[in-house]
Amino acid sequence: MPLRSLFAIVSLAVVASFCGELPAELSPHDTLRAHVLGDRIAALGPKVRPDEAGRVAECAYTTAQRLRRKNGTVWPPSLNNILVNTGIRKRGLCFQWAEDLLAQLDALKVTTLDLHWAEAYAGTWREHNVVVVTAKGRPYRDGILLDCWRHCGHLFWSAVATDDYPWMEDTKYAGIARSKFEAKRKSRFAEKQPVSGNEKGSTITASTH
Repeated sequence: MPLRSLFAIVSLAVVASFCGELPAELSPHDTLRAHVLGDRIAALGPKVRPDEAGRVAECAYTTAQRLRRKNGTVWPPSLNNILVNTGIRKRGLCFQWAEDLLAQLDALKVTTLDLHWAEAYAGTWREHNVVVVTAKGRPYRDGILLDCWRHCGHLFWSAVATDDYPWMEDTKYAGIARSKFEAKRKSRFAEKQPVSGNEKGSTITASTH
């Protein structure tokens, strides 16, 4: 996905509920695939907790499904990019899929797994971005990539080492994505806080002048 830098100032859209709070209905096919992915993640290291691996897998499939419906994703991915770049769709570029997925997976607060940001062909029209999950402390090359964009909201996953893309880790953009999400979370939290009596009075007084 190209032009990531042009969209870096856009606030991270937060999916309505976190994966841990959702009883999202997956199709039998995706449910089976999520179980397979969970087993693969659990096998990334002897200290990986199977329950955490399963939660990450289910969350990845659930998030892809919800974003696919929310974004009105179309096939092929290149056409979806055009719709976003021309303003017909609000989100759906590959880095946006990855940002939204990373936010959901971070919310799980797993302790035996790490979440990485990986990119390929950075700065070109072929640029692509994904989330990579590894055992705690392991390099991204040992992990499994989670790609919501490649199949237009139908989760694709693969061992990083065997995928066709020349993946490189980008820790800087991972930090940017997380900062955007945290800023959005704090903003939403502040909006929900009750206004004190003094603050209300000040507001009323100011509005009468």
